[in-house]
Order: sequence, then C-alpha cells, then structure tokens
Amino acid sequence: MNKYLIFIFFFIQYSYAQNYRAIYDFNYKLDSTKSYSDTIEMVLDIQKETTRFYYQKLIKLDSLVRNNEIISYSFPVQQVIKRNQNSFENENFVSVEDKYYTYFSTDQIDWKIMPEIKHSAHYTLQKAEAIWSGRKWTAWFTPEIPISEGPYKFKGLPGLIIELEESNKNFGYKLISFNKLASDYDTTNIVETNLGNPPVKISLKKYQELLLNQYNNPFSEYNNMKEGSWGITIDGKEINTLEGLKSIKKNYQSGIKRYYNPIELDKAVKYK
Repeated sequence: MNKYLIFIFFFIQYSYAQNYRAIYDFNYKLDSTKSYSDTIEMVLDIQKETTRFYYQKLIKLDSLVRNNEIISYSFPVQQVIKRNQNSFENENFVSVEDKYYTYFSTDQIDWKIMPEIKHSAHYTLQKAEAIWSGRKWTAWFTPEIPISEGPYKFKGLPGLIIELEESNKNFGYKLISFNKLASDYDTTNIVETNLGNPPVKISLKKYQELLLNQYNNPFSEYNNMKEGSWGITIDGKEINTLEGLKSIKKNYQSGIKRYYNPIELDKAVKYK
C-alpha cells in the first residue's frame, strides 16, 4: 500500500471513528469602522455523523435549564450551525426578535493551499487562502490532525484549521483546545432547539425579510397594546408610549446599521 493510500485510510479512520471537541477563540467586530474587537469562545463538536458549531456558553445555559432554572440570553453574532460529515450543506440556526429559526445553505469553499509553513506551540501549520462569501480568508491548518474541519462553515482542507483570519481583520478564529470525547454530546437543547423551544423552518430569503422587517418596523408588537400596560428600557431610557417609541426609532435603526457586520457579505441585507 503506497503512502497516499495509507494517508487516506488513516484520514477516514481518524475522522469518523471517534468524537472530538475543538474550542476556538472567536474575535469579531460588530462595528467594522472600529479598531477594537470582542471575543467569545466557540465549540466545534466533530462526531461520527455530524458536525456542530455553537457558543460555549450554551453548554452552561443548557445545564441550568436541565435544573429547571429560568434564563434568558442573546448573542451578538449568529454562528450556530449543524452539518453532516462530508457535506458543505449547513443547517443555520438564528434568532430574530426572540424567536428561533432554521434554514439551509450550501457553502462550498474553494481553497488554494499555499507553500508557506509555520510552527505553533503544538503543531506544524500550512497556509491556505480562499475568497468566500465576499471576503478573503487566510487559514493555517495542520495535517497532523487529519480532520477536514474548522470553525463555523470553514472546512475542506486536509487537516484541522488551527487559525483563520479575514483580510480586514473583522473576524478571526484561533484554536485553544482540542480533545477527544468519550461519547456523542447531546446538543438537542442548545443547537436543534433554543433551550427546548423548536425552531421555525424558513428559507434564507425569509430570514432576510425578517431582518428587514425588524429594521423597518421596530417595536411593532406594541402597536395594538394599550398604553400604560407595557414598558421597555432602551439605552437606559424608560418608554411606555407609542410616541416615545416613535421618538427613538431613528436612533434604534442607526444602531442596527452600525452594528451590522455580517460574516457572509453575499447574504447580507441592505438597510436603507
């Protein structure tokens, strides 16, 4: 058996015989005009049949829910997905106005493997580049972990992606741990449902329409409610009338536009 066939055999055995969990630091800019970024830890669970990518904080929240505690939460970016092994078709899980939705997208990435090599603390890394979804990306992967996976929708290289950065430094991922799991981790409460609440199945087009409606018609749920029976706090300001909501509408819309920096530009909505 030649070396190439041995590698392919080992690749298949390594990829699908066991379960793995990679944790990434995800750096992102909500406002692309600013120099600073925020960081959140993300989980990549690579299991025998499926791959899931989600917020690490959801694991703790799931534990609280299982103990019958009542919680609420939100995340600044939409990065919860699930896909089958050997597939570029992703099931996207998103939240809009506290409602949970799911839609499918096919996200093929055409990588160009470069000759550059560098060494991290634990692995030898090779460079790859791709232009995907309107942005240019640089990845560093390691054939030492022959799993064709990476953070979010980034996969398809002959090794696990260890580092990934967008050319304008709006987004970046860096592996901080990689471990074998003893068994499949049940993500029913934190991926396939929103802490037990099942998602509504929609299309990408419908998701875009929901975002535009949220922008064009903010606070519409209060239009038919009796004044004095409700109240909300926005930016530290107490509001309990329709006139009050009208007075902050423009500022609210400006905030949506300012902090709308989608990772996939070709799927972005255009706010007026």
